[in-house]
This record gives sequence, C-alpha cells and structure tokens, in this order.
Amino acid sequence: MGKTNGMAETGIPKAQIEAFAIIDDAQDVDLAVAGLRDFFSVDHLVYHSSKLGTSPSVEPYIRLTYPADWIKRYLTMNYVDVDPVLHEGFNRTLPFDWSELKVETAEQGAFLQDALAHGVGPFGLSIPVRSKQGHRGLFSISFSGSEKDWRAFTEAHLETAIEAGNRLHRRVIKEVFGEDHPHLTQREIECLKLTAIGKDAGDIATILGISPHTARDYLKSVRFKLDCITSAQAVSKAVKAGIFAL
Repeated sequence: MGKTNGMAETGIPKAQIEAFAIIDDAQDVDLAVAGLRDFFSVDHLVYHSSKLGTSPSVEPYIRLTYPADWIKRYLTMNYVDVDPVLHEGFNRTLPFDWSELKVETAEQGAFLQDALAHGVGPFGLSIPVRSKQGHRGLFSISFSGSEKDWRAFTEAHLETAIEAGNRLHRRVIKEVFGEDHPHLTQREIECLKLTAIGKDAGDIATILGISPHTARDYLKSVRFKLDCITSAQAVSKAVKAGIFAL
C-alpha cells in the first residue's frame, strides 16, 4: 500500500489523500482503478455501476483489473444473474466481507468455485457506494493472500477503501452520467463567500449571527457536497461551477 501514514494538516488521513490523488489525477477511470489496485497491494479491484443506477445489469458501467479469461468466462456463462457479490452489493448499504455471503443455490456455489479457479478471491471486500442523487454502485477488492494478511488489511485499510470507493463513484457520476454538483443552501453559499474573502469560522459566526460550531458545520457540508478536502478548494470549485462569483 501507499507509504504515507498518519494525519495531514487537514485532519484527513494521509493514506486517504494519497488514494484521492490517484483517483483525481488519473487520465481516465481505468487508470484510476489500476492505480488503486497497486496502491492497496491487492490482486484485483472492480468498480460497477449502471446507467439506471439501481440495477447492476441495465447498461452497466464496469472498470476492473480481472484477467481477460475470467471476464470472457463471466460473460459467456451469464454470471451476472447468479453472482452473489453483485446482487448483495446492490441491495446492501454497508460494506461487507465476502465471507458473510450465504450461498443459497448450487449455481452460486459453482460460480464461486469457478471464480477462485480463475484467480478471484478467496478473500474479498465489497463497498456499496451511492451518490447524493441516489445513483448506486459497487466497489470491490479481491485478495488471494493468507487469511491472516487479509484480516490485517481490512483492519488497517477499511476506512481508506470506503472513502476511495465513494470518491471514485463520484468521479464516474460526474464524468460518465453527467450529474451536476449538488445544490448548496443559501446559508452554505453565504459561509463560502465569506471564506473566499478570508473570513474564518469565528468571523463568519459573528457576521451571520450563528455559532462558530454551526459555521464550521456549514463549511463541512459544503466541502462534502462539492467533494473537496479544503474550503479553499470548495471556493474554487463553486466559482468554476457558477454557484457564485467573486
């Protein structure tokens, strides 16, 4: 995995910032997926969403690092109809380890054995992701090392994987499906405008007649909605998006 450890000055773990940079700086989503696989030092990584947004099989958008023979096999066998990871992922809201999956049919059991024979698994983690507009996707990691190493990986890097999966999803939603930036409330815009002219949370609180804690909450909400790490980045993105002018 990436060499960075600890927290950056922004309060965001350095590993997350490094993962975000891979996603943001990659020329396309394919390279971002491959870069994240190398960053996490895992065997394979898959991102799956669809144009409909709620079904994995309707005009799917998939970027992955699986070997070509497994991709061909998956399509030939029409495994999309039996893949328990895919179906669980589009019905759950929380991350899940593949060991939690219940094999309910002989077809599912055969699928998992076939996947293992093609270098997928035996360990894995899937992270359901969802845009602010409700568009769903699934970010999955496959690992073939020892169980001890897998447990160590999930314990150390689950949070970074969750954040990376969601950030990758937001990039796809913007670039591929064309969803606009979320709506900012009038109060959020006011706080951001004041930030743009150099006011801190205390200043903003005094000017708007709110508490510093509330001012910080508004700015935190803006950063989340605009997918930014700092308020300065949020100002720049808001201006470019035409949300307000300086």
